[in-house]
Amino acid sequence: MWQFILVEAECENNFVWALERLKGLFMRVDAYPKVIVSDRGLALIHGIRLVFPEACNILYHFPFDKNVKAKCKMIVHPREAWDQVMKAWESIVDCDDVQ
Repeated sequence: MWQFILVEAECENNFVWALERLKGLFMRVDAYPKVIVSDRGLALIHGIRLVFPEACNILYHFPFDKNVKAKCKMIVHPREAWDQVMKAWESIVDCDDVQ
């Protein structure tokens, strides 16, 4: 079953409110999400840390990956340089820590 919450603006207070509503759907504390996947919006990341401090927040990087590849492809030449740029990008995306 899908649940949706629409927020007026992407600000921390709205995300905290929405996440608190989500939290209220769980019957037990041990059923809270252990992992939450989000984009890199700081307001949402802060909201997740406040409402679900024990959850691991994983960043969904597909939109970033797609954008980086599209923009870099226009400016990186020759092909060998492209391969090096993509290898460097993948090492950033796959790093263990986002700090």
